Amino acid sequence: MTSKEVSDTSNKASPSRPTRAGRIETCTELVSKAMKCLENNDKECTMRKIEELIKNQCHDGRLIGKEVADGTRGIVHKLWLRSDYELRCELLRMLRSLDLSKRWVRDATKLTYINTLDKWLGRCGISWESKAMRGEVVKEIEDLLRRLGWSELDMCEELFRFIGVDVNAFRRHGIEPCVWLNNLEKLSDLKKPYWFGLRASDLTVREFDDRTELEIDTTGSVDAVFFPTLLNTVKTPSLIVKRKRGAPAVKYVQKQIALVYYVNLGIDEWSLAN
Repeated sequence: MTSKEVSDTSNKASPSRPTRAGRIETCTELVSKAMKCLENNDKECTMRKIEELIKNQCHDGRLIGKEVADGTRGIVHKLWLRSDYELRCELLRMLRSLDLSKRWVRDATKLTYINTLDKWLGRCGISWESKAMRGEVVKEIEDLLRRLGWSELDMCEELFRFIGVDVNAFRRHGIEPCVWLNNLEKLSDLKKPYWFGLRASDLTVREFDDRTELEIDTTGSVDAVFFPTLLNTVKTPSLIVKRKRGAPAVKYVQKQIALVYYVNLGIDEWSLAN
């Protein structure tokens, strides 16, 4: 076989890689088609075009230029604004499956206010760091501990020890540190007066068109054990960790860390309690 024949065979076996100009042309055409889908209010069609855009790397400004990349982000943002709760979750799941960075998704959806994207991921049951949902992991651990013979009381005491609380010191003064676990399941009824009192103190209730969000935050180690257990009587809570603004309440603490627990309810679930 001559060197020319070898060269011809090699060229046939190795298809040419798309040029920058060719990629820009492909991406521009896909952006145009996605816009037509949006104009026709065909959201599923728009989703498919967004998937094609990402797979063709039309979101990467280093490869196709800022203008085309901004066009891709613009399509995602327009679809986000026109979508209901269910479709927004579907969109986030698709973007997650395409291995995009959280920063890109945050910029594209314009959920740039602190922790807004994380809250949406929690509502939709999406973990960007892991395929497994945090709530499911916690349930698996709790089930494993129960199979090993641990009771709710054992778990409670171990959590208190973990945050530096001496449970035996309470008992020496006649106080059972985990007595609050007794009959806690009764609080699953949001009509209980306890919830009204909690709303007047620590609980924040946000009502949206498609859901009601119950949120409670703390910088205290004891409440970090109590609050998620309390919310869990209603629904498995999601967690956000953030820095607390303002001067710390304790002298030896330089920067406070707040734990924010929240659950999302149906639009009528909380209103029944009011």
